[in-house]
Amino acid sequence: MSNVTTSVPRYTRFPAGQADDGAAAAPEVDATASAPRDLPISGLNWLAAVFVVALILPVQFSIGTLLLTPYRLVLVVSFIPLLAMFFMGKAGKILLIDWLILFSTLWAVLALGVNHPFGTIFETMGIYVLEFFGAYLLGRLTIRNARDFTRFSWVFFLVVLFLLPFAVLEGITKRPIFIELIPGGTGISGAGERWGIRRAQAGFVHPILYGAFVSAALGIAWFTIGRRGSAPLRAVVVGIATFFSMSTGALIAFVFQVIFIVYELTMKSMKRRWTLFAFGALAAYTIVDLLSNRTPFHVLVTYASFNSASAYNRILIWDWGTHNVANNPIFGLGLNDWVRPSFMSSSMDNYWLVVAVRYGLPASLAYMTAVILLVRRAARVPLADEMDKACRAGFLVSFGGLALAAGTVHYWLSIGAFFPFFIGAGVWLAEGRNLRIVTDPSTAEDQDATITRSPASGPSPVGRRAPGAGPVRASAAARSGSAPPTRRGASVASRGQRGRSA
Repeated sequence: MSNVTTSVPRYTRFPAGQADDGAAAAPEVDATASAPRDLPISGLNWLAAVFVVALILPVQFSIGTLLLTPYRLVLVVSFIPLLAMFFMGKAGKILLIDWLILFSTLWAVLALGVNHPFGTIFETMGIYVLEFFGAYLLGRLTIRNARDFTRFSWVFFLVVLFLLPFAVLEGITKRPIFIELIPGGTGISGAGERWGIRRAQAGFVHPILYGAFVSAALGIAWFTIGRRGSAPLRAVVVGIATFFSMSTGALIAFVFQVIFIVYELTMKSMKRRWTLFAFGALAAYTIVDLLSNRTPFHVLVTYASFNSASAYNRILIWDWGTHNVANNPIFGLGLNDWVRPSFMSSSMDNYWLVVAVRYGLPASLAYMTAVILLVRRAARVPLADEMDKACRAGFLVSFGGLALAAGTVHYWLSIGAFFPFFIGAGVWLAEGRNLRIVTDPSTAEDQDATITRSPASGPSPVGRRAPGAGPVRASAAARSGSAPPTRRGASVASRGQRGRSA
C-alpha cells in the first residue's frame, strides 16, 4: 500500500504498557484524524431511555404498603439483574468511584437504622437504595461508550422538547395541563406564581424538580447532539423550558452551563484553560471573601435568588444545617426533624447539606469524593476521538450545572434518582475502557477537559460516528504479511477491549 509508514503512531489502541488479550500488536491509527468507529450499542441502552421517559409520568400506584411511580417500577424490576451484572464485571472493572458510591449508600442505610426502629424504616431504606444506588447502577450499565451516551442525550433532549409546550401553557393559563391530560395524573403543586407566571411543573411534583431536569439538558444539547449550527436553537429550547420553572436552582444550573460554554468557545485555543478557570474561580472566591463583610456563599445566594427573603432563608438553612451536622457528624439525624428557629420551615434547600444532615459525614464525604474523582478523571483523559470529546463536554457541562445548583435546592423523588443515574452515565469517561486515548499526552491538543464539538452530523438518535479523514494503518505484523485478517469489531473501541482504567 502506498500510504504505509513505519513511523511510530501517535494514537494506539491501548495506553502505553498495556497489551491486547487477543492480538499481538494494536492497530496503528493515523495521527491526523479520528477514524470512524462502529461502536456497539449496549444491550441495555434502551433501559436508560425507558427510565428517562418514566421520570416525567405523574402517576402513582401502590403494591401493598409500597408507593410506586413509573421510574421506581423501572428501578425495582432492574435492580437485582443490574446488581448481579455489576459484580460479574459486565460494566468493566469496579472502580474506586463505584466503591465510594456503594459505601455512601450502605452508610446511609446504617444511619437510618441507627436513628429509627427497623420496623418503621425498612421500606424507606429500600427506596433509598433503589433511588440512589439502583439509579447509579442503571446509568453505569446502560451507558458504556460514546454511542450509548449520544442515544441517551437525544432521548433526554427530545423529552425536554416534548414537555416545553405544556410548560409554556401551564405558565400562561395557570393550570397543570400535562398532569390533567394524563389519566390518573397526581401531584399537582401548590408552588404558586412568580412574575405573574405559574411555576411550571409539567409531569413532576414540584417546579424545582422540573426545572432541575430540563436545565441539565443544556450541556449535552450544545455539545453532544445535532449539528453545530443548530446548537443555539437547542439552547433556546432548554432556556425557555428552564425559565418557566421559575426555580432559582434551575436558573443557576442553566447560567453556570452558559458560563462554561462561553468560556470554552472563547478560550478553546488555550491549553490548560480549565486549570486556569479553576484558579480564577479560587481567586475570585478569595477576593470576595476579603472585600465583603459576608462569606462568598452568602454573596452568591443573595444575588442568585429571586428575592431577599429567599436568599435570607437559604443563608439560614446553611448556618443551621451545618450546626446540625456538627452536632451529629457520624450518623446524622436520619429522617428526624432538624434543629432550627421556629419561624423556619422544615424544607432544606441544599441537596449536599441534606445528605450530611440525614446520613452523617461519612456518607456525605464518600459521595462528594466520588463526584470529584469522576469529574477529575474524566476531564484529564487525553482523548483522541471527536465523538468522545463531544460526549465528555456535554456530560461535564450538564453535570457541573446540576452539581452546583444542588447547593441551592434539594433533589428528591424523581430528580433524586436522576442525579445518581446521571453520575453513573458518565463513569465510562473515567474508566477509559471504550475511549480512544492519546498515549503521548505531550502531543495532545489539551490535557484539560477538552470541550470540542463534533463536526456537523445528522440528527439521528442512534448516535454518530466521528469523521474519518485518515486510514487505519496496518500493524507491523500485517505489513510483513504474517498477521491474520482483521476481525470484525477490531476497531479502537471494539467490544470487550481492555483499555485505560480509572
